[in-house]
Amino acid sequence: MFNNNFKCPICNSSDYIYLLSQSQRVGTAIGGSIGAAIGYFSRYGFTTTGATIGAIIGSAVPVVGTLAGTLTGGLAGALAGFFTGAAIGNSIGNHIDKNVISRYKCSNCNTTFKR
Repeated sequence: MFNNNFKCPICNSSDYIYLLSQSQRVGTAIGGSIGAAIGYFSRYGFTTTGATIGAIIGSAVPVVGTLAGTLTGGLAGALAGFFTGAAIGNSIGNHIDKNVISRYKCSNCNTTFKR
């Protein structure tokens, strides 16, 4: 499961130890939310460029095309920001889980312990 150099304090097994990734989940959610907001509302981010290009292309069909192009560009910016923020939040959360919290679980005996 997880290659490590320590053992469970109860059953002495090292084969069934895995890291509890609570901060990683929280970091991914927070990073994704912040990234999506920045990607959507940013003045210089993906949205402005995507919305502008979408509005120009959509201008072939005057009102509906411009609106659809702008919304599509805004959605693309929000998605790009979400994925970027989620990746950064995931990495930061994983670092916190491994180096700060260091909580592990043995799936052999269901013991939770700190390293």
